[in-house]
Amino acid sequence: MRRHLLGVAALTVAVVLAIAALGELITRVSGEGGERPAAAVVAGVATPEAGEAIFWGKGKCSTCHAVGGRGGAVRGPDQGATGPLGQPIGLRAEARARERSRATGRPWTAADYLVESLLDPGAYVVAGYKNEMPNPLRPPIRLAPDEVRAAIVYLQSLGGTPDPAAIALPPGLAAQARAAAAEEWRAYVAGDAKKGERLFFDADGSAGCGRCHRVGARGGDVGPELTHIAGTRDARFIVESILEPSKVIASGYETVLIVTKDERHVTGIVRRESAAAVEVADSQGRIQRVATRDVRRRAPQAISTMPGNFGEILTVEEFHDVLAYVLALR
Repeated sequence: MRRHLLGVAALTVAVVLAIAALGELITRVSGEGGERPAAAVVAGVATPEAGEAIFWGKGKCSTCHAVGGRGGAVRGPDQGATGPLGQPIGLRAEARARERSRATGRPWTAADYLVESLLDPGAYVVAGYKNEMPNPLRPPIRLAPDEVRAAIVYLQSLGGTPDPAAIALPPGLAAQARAAAAEEWRAYVAGDAKKGERLFFDADGSAGCGRCHRVGARGGDVGPELTHIAGTRDARFIVESILEPSKVIASGYETVLIVTKDERHVTGIVRRESAAAVEVADSQGRIQRVATRDVRRRAPQAISTMPGNFGEILTVEEFHDVLAYVLALR
């Protein structure tokens, strides 16, 4: 059967309608297919050790956060002594609680702040960072309430004193976790992950994602690394990121426009910068070097460097093949 190219709008509408028609939400037994909680959590005891295992494992916290010299993630604040305010999160939470008390007009404890940080991360965003942390109750992370409590105990232990009794989780959290675990997205066309991988890394093909994105040791470093993207982001977010890349731009990958004194326009992501020059990666992964003395104007852009026309250049089959591959990156 002949395959037709679809525009972004047409493809998006087709996805939404087909999902609605075939059942976008499928019910799963809570916890089915997920990772088993740490033994201390199963026993009902939230320990720093159990929380540490969740932070660096199932919770995927280390995707965005480092802890002092451990881990290299920079999208979120460092939770160790090199983080904001020069304090580890166990101490820093006290100062943040005072800020939240002033902002809301009600008393806050350090534990309250940590609970909010995990379950409602957009309520307070640390200066210099974006509101891009996923809700850990929802797929694909799916933490249970006891696992959330253990993760908070671990954060308390970083410079502070673990105090599980001080952690007041919102009422009904277990029901929310079960509802979130039951929600799953499925594509209306089954994609072929092997074909998707070939499309992803074919630098001369219609997708060519690997020109800018790295998976493991393969690919470029212009855009965010995607090695474990499906372990931290749900399918809705991934679909939107492919079809509407400017909707949410990851921290550190913002686009800039540089206009030189001879009216040359250079658009892309700043990869390196010194007193002598700035190096910018464009949408094809090419590096352009501009001498600082030649820069007339520099301005941030609201549009992603990633092309926004994949809905036009990919067929439905190709789109779902690429999607199947990316959704397997856990």
